[in-house]
Amino acid sequence: MNKLLLGMMLLAGVGCTNVQPIGPLAKRMGKPPAANKDADPPDPVTVPAPRPTPPAALIEPGEVTAETAAAAAQKLTNEFEYDWKTLPPPPKTAEISRYKGGVKQN
Repeated sequence: MNKLLLGMMLLAGVGCTNVQPIGPLAKRMGKPPAANKDADPPDPVTVPAPRPTPPAALIEPGEVTAETAAAAAQKLTNEFEYDWKTLPPPPKTAEISRYKGGVKQN
């Protein structure tokens, strides 16, 4: 039983080797952290977003009458199709790599 407790204490001690001391006794107990707190963090890289394509506006509400309703509906359908085709591609998402046995699967 004593050997089991001793073994568990050793395993627990090995698992805590990466713990950094903090607080008022940190300077006395271990190494100070390697990070330099006086250094400014680098500025984030920003890229302006591309301006969206304005809608086609092939037909105005004032142009529609009872006689031209069918033609106006066709123009509006064409306008929607044109706007749909000129949409910019969606942003690319991160690609997830899967490795099995040290070999990339996909």
